[in-house]
Amino acid sequence: MKFDEMKEIVARNPFAVLIGMELLEAADGHARARIRLQPRLTNIYGGMHGGCAFALADTLAGIAAATYGDHVTTLDASVNYMRPVTGTQYLYCEADVQRNGNKISVVCTKLMDDHGKLLIQGNFTYYHLDFAE
Repeated sequence: MKFDEMKEIVARNPFAVLIGMELLEAADGHARARIRLQPRLTNIYGGMHGGCAFALADTLAGIAAATYGDHVTTLDASVNYMRPVTGTQYLYCEADVQRNGNKISVVCTKLMDDHGKLLIQGNFTYYHLDFAE
């Protein structure tokens, strides 16, 4: 799928809109996005809530998997929170498909601060939906 098509998908996703997700790149097997760190997305310690960071990673990994043209849904996810999301204006996420199969895709994500420091990494597995089933 083309970048404009993927950007439209993000614009139609109510949760992506709620967290302020901005799609920056999308091409075969790759996607990049960001969200601004803002008070409504923080936890009681002032950093971005882990659920918000997870939502960015899951949504973007799904976009990367969908760049090949299929609709996908999350089967499994694992995220490692290595550093808090603080002291940055944006949280950036990159998602890269490691395997694009007929029914299953595996995607790795990296979430970084404004300076490119790795804060969170994730692994996601997606099922390719077949609406004819």
